[in-house]
Amino acid sequence: MTLKNRRKLWLKVHLYLGLFAGAVFVIIGLTGSLLAFEHSLDEALNASLMRVAKQPTLKPLNEIVSAGLKAVPANGNVLNIDFPRHEGLAYALWFEQPSNNPNFPERHQIFINPYTAEITGQRLLIDFDHIWRDPFTDFILRLHYTLGLGEQGMKIVGFIGIGLLFSLLTGLIVWWPLGGQFKKALTMKRHASFTRFNFDLHKTVGFYSAILLLYLVLSGVYLIFPDYGRGLVSVFSPVTPWTSYQSNVSTGTPISMEQVVKITDAQFPDGHYQFIDFPQNAQGVYVVGKRAESEVNQRHPYRQLWIDQYNGNIIHEQHADTRSAGDVFDEWLYPLHTGEAFGLTGQIIILILGFLPLVLYVTGFIRWLQKGNAARS
Repeated sequence: MTLKNRRKLWLKVHLYLGLFAGAVFVIIGLTGSLLAFEHSLDEALNASLMRVAKQPTLKPLNEIVSAGLKAVPANGNVLNIDFPRHEGLAYALWFEQPSNNPNFPERHQIFINPYTAEITGQRLLIDFDHIWRDPFTDFILRLHYTLGLGEQGMKIVGFIGIGLLFSLLTGLIVWWPLGGQFKKALTMKRHASFTRFNFDLHKTVGFYSAILLLYLVLSGVYLIFPDYGRGLVSVFSPVTPWTSYQSNVSTGTPISMEQVVKITDAQFPDGHYQFIDFPQNAQGVYVVGKRAESEVNQRHPYRQLWIDQYNGNIIHEQHADTRSAGDVFDEWLYPLHTGEAFGLTGQIIILILGFLPLVLYVTGFIRWLQKGNAARS
């Protein structure tokens, strides 16, 4: 096959992948732009539930948790409590209830004012199979990685992501100038016709954004298929497996939440509490996530403690000294994907990048129409 014919083949692959997978990429990109500011947007839209007036004194954690537990319905199973991200927010107590899908129960949140221990409200956060019931930001999140199609939608998005990798790579192959005219390939012609302007816009936006878009697609596929992704990383460096630790004791008087915090503070004096998971059975343990200042992942801290619910013994712990290179890679993946790794600057970059699939799709679609019209003529 000649070089010219190979180029035509790659162009066709790029075209058809772009037409079909690219349409989904537009949805994923636009929803990703909104999710770059997910927390701030959620707080603004649900201020009456989540925002509280700052006061001089906090209520004891036992009292806060007790208030939340009283509001849990009889068929609710308490999961964990999320600590406020800043002083103007409420605690969020999570519980689940049965849904039509036994694999994905409904998940609810009860919000508790940390200064008064009063319930500020409750909401259904996740109905995995009926995303229109979810709050706006969670609706956008489910649309982003499931297209609103539940568990099967995750797989569809994952395989489309693999197709997008080939679309981006074939786009770079087609972009490569055969005559070595890189300046022409890297710039847009001034005062060009609409046809030429559209072509130049597609190729230059595609080239300059290729590395970042490749990362976003790769990391997105990794997050949808984490077992395969972590397995691949483990070939080069071990990744700490997700493990549910159990206690050897199954009876006794459970320790209080204040004791859980005291034990955690003794082990990890610095940092910020993210969550405390509650024991789910008689041999279950408390899992405490207390993010260290050096951790880049603000939502899923690596530093955690597993504490016996009866005697307060530390069953297991994770911290910076126990991390492998694979753990560090895994830790950075999500905050780079969302932009939070670099604060507001990173979030703005993700916001802008989320619109690029739309630009590439529209210019690519117009280019396809233009070539079709030219061929018919």
